[in-house]
Amino acid sequence: MSWMKYLQEAVQLPINCRVFAAFNANVDVIIKVTPYSITRILDEEPYLVHENPVHGSPVTSPEAFISLLRECLSTGKSYYDVVDLEMSAWFEEYFPERTEAMGGQAGIIANQMAAFGAPTYVYNSVLSEQQAAIYNPQIRFPTKINHKLHWVPIQAGVNDSWTKVNFIFEYPQGLTYAFGNHTVTTPRANRIILGTRSPKAAMAFSDDLVQILPQLGADVDCGFMAGYHHGPIVGRTSSLQEYIELSISQRDLLRSKNPNLRLHYEYVPTRNLADERELLYGLLPGFESFGINENEIRRVLTCCGYEQEAYEISQYERAMSLYLGALALFREFRVPRIQVHNLGYYVLVLAKPYPVSPQDVRQTCLFASAVNGAKAARGGAVPKGDVLPMAAVDLSKIGRCQLVQSAQEARKRGYPVSSDFEETGIMERDDHYLLLIPAHVVPNPVSTVGMGDTISSSAFAAEVSKLLSSSN
Repeated sequence: MSWMKYLQEAVQLPINCRVFAAFNANVDVIIKVTPYSITRILDEEPYLVHENPVHGSPVTSPEAFISLLRECLSTGKSYYDVVDLEMSAWFEEYFPERTEAMGGQAGIIANQMAAFGAPTYVYNSVLSEQQAAIYNPQIRFPTKINHKLHWVPIQAGVNDSWTKVNFIFEYPQGLTYAFGNHTVTTPRANRIILGTRSPKAAMAFSDDLVQILPQLGADVDCGFMAGYHHGPIVGRTSSLQEYIELSISQRDLLRSKNPNLRLHYEYVPTRNLADERELLYGLLPGFESFGINENEIRRVLTCCGYEQEAYEISQYERAMSLYLGALALFREFRVPRIQVHNLGYYVLVLAKPYPVSPQDVRQTCLFASAVNGAKAARGGAVPKGDVLPMAAVDLSKIGRCQLVQSAQEARKRGYPVSSDFEETGIMERDDHYLLLIPAHVVPNPVSTVGMGDTISSSAFAAEVSKLLSSSN
């Protein structure tokens, strides 16, 4: 069967499992970075450009921001960091044209699942009216009434007035920007995310909800957990280790009445590599699925001592180098499912035995590619009706070339590559499967924010829906 035939079947997949998302959500302020906007800034404040630009973390000044912007535009890489709230007025002065949208992994995933029509539930420790207003009104929020769990409409869950804001600076491919006498041309479309931070935004369930976590877990089929990178909670945990122990205990409570609950960990980097290592080794082994992109996996590999695998990706990024990196993490953490999403293709490592066939997992990833393609073309959460037309949009040449190249390299390495690998994208090894799946590439996307979250959640939720349908 051809890849386009696979795709035509994949876009029909239903999302009918009960989906839960926690913890981080925010309001994204999306700003398009144009050559004119940079010229305007530097005409008025030319001293912001330095011959040898250096930026620190967090971003605390216009000089640091311009340095960061220059670096990211020249490399085409995504970036995430914290920004001082005082920078907001400067951003508003020079970037007055902006749009607001849902941000944060939990928020983006919840809105996308609700757009499919799936029963969707979300939890944020801080939920303001501004935040609640950009959630899909069909989403439900957990509350405790008379010691019992009650799911209320999202607008009824408002519990605070503070809103976390992420400034998203997006740029397209192929534009040239002038930084004084130095120019850079963007090699690909991407974005810089700079987020405000408050101790109110705890990435865990409140103490008041702990009693009802077993019932909460029993009410859902899969959970998408993100925000752990924020780490210790002011007033509740005094160290990262205490935060990890709190997170594990809450995760265990979620599973206590539902051992079949499948949980996905969507990666976001921490500010400190040592903390990241402690966090990953403490939390990751308890999840069924892990989502990460081609840039982030290098950081995780380095953090975990796999310098050679990280170096290989940095020197020659390709499906095989990403596979070897994902395989190292699979061996290290024993997560049953690792998905690396990259421009034009996805690489997955699945543990054997896996509860869903690799053929069905491939279909769920093609479904996710179609969803993400529709999102790139139109922005926002994608209703199911907008996914179907993507069946007529060809999968990327990047992904198809990777199938050919990976087959050749795998055979040279002595791997058990079947003669139809280029047609199936599946390679079976002793204790795992490799899946290499070509994906859509949409030129000049409307938005790049949340693409990884959309890919990971759409694929995994479709997989859980498939698992449920086969068990009934």
